[in-house]
Amino acid sequence: MRKTIITGAVVFVVVLVWIGSCFLYQACREQNIPPLTEVTLELKWQHQAQFAGNYVAVEKGFYKEEGLKVNISPFTYEESPIQAVVSGHADFGIAGSQALLTARAEGLPVKAFAVIYQTIPDCAYALKESGITKPQDFIGKTVGIEQEGSIVWLYAGMMSKLDLDRSQIKEVPIGYDATELLDGTVDVSTGYVINEPHQAIEEGYEVNVILMSDYGMNMYGDVLFTTDEMIENHPELVEAFLRATLKGWEYALFHEEETVEMVLHYATDRTMSHEAYMLRQSAPLIHSGEVPIGWMDAQGWQRVEKILKEENLLDASFSNTDYYTTKFLESIQTERKQ
Repeated sequence: MRKTIITGAVVFVVVLVWIGSCFLYQACREQNIPPLTEVTLELKWQHQAQFAGNYVAVEKGFYKEEGLKVNISPFTYEESPIQAVVSGHADFGIAGSQALLTARAEGLPVKAFAVIYQTIPDCAYALKESGITKPQDFIGKTVGIEQEGSIVWLYAGMMSKLDLDRSQIKEVPIGYDATELLDGTVDVSTGYVINEPHQAIEEGYEVNVILMSDYGMNMYGDVLFTTDEMIENHPELVEAFLRATLKGWEYALFHEEETVEMVLHYATDRTMSHEAYMLRQSAPLIHSGEVPIGWMDAQGWQRVEKILKEENLLDASFSNTDYYTTKFLESIQTERKQ
């Protein structure tokens, strides 16, 4: 009996020692894991599916796999994404190609390292019953134009390229929704194809969408950027951030329902149907199948420059190409082929 008690006690002690060694091993292991590098991404607008790939990269742990803890900060009117990154309040930002290029022309040390939206989502839209399907149909109609952002000059550029007489069109300012279109105040509204038309669709209307990119205003949309200093001194961090972001977008475009649920963790005031619509409409603008997600090249940026110069938004003498780099995209594509 005593022998049994002693044997049991020995086994108990051995088990305790084993458990303790496991905890000690795990603690040592955790101490050897380097801490995550914390960075901030500044969005160009409020939380919505337009930025789904970034939310997915957080929620699925893609950033963490790259050793990053990414804080996603929504747009505020107090500070643009360009200002936030240049001031050091954010490490990375999302901006339109026009904002990025003109900032560089003004001497700000910002540089693009990927393009998410291969073309802009800016559009004009009308109820299908109106029969309006192209800009030429605007003559004699009332067109509502959103007054902030790039819509104003993109609309003007489109009409100019088509040589349409705007004096024959009644143009009025509108808000950021389809209210004026639905109440009959305007015949045509402007907005983002990924956003405003959905309100009319939700009300049971069919909508004709006129993409400004189809009428001479084809330029890069959402651009990922950072500072020259970040690219020069922390290239491995930029590449890690980009690798996880691209992985997030690749996942987002093929897992709609799960992705929208993740979006709603951030965009708490949005609806499932609206964010699903936004993600669905974004997909062909982000990935047409012609180039990898995030890709950009000299030809694409030359096109942006040409449009901005034609619209007098960029000095005609501007010839700098130091506002973008493709080295991180090329590196990631090379490692994927290995």
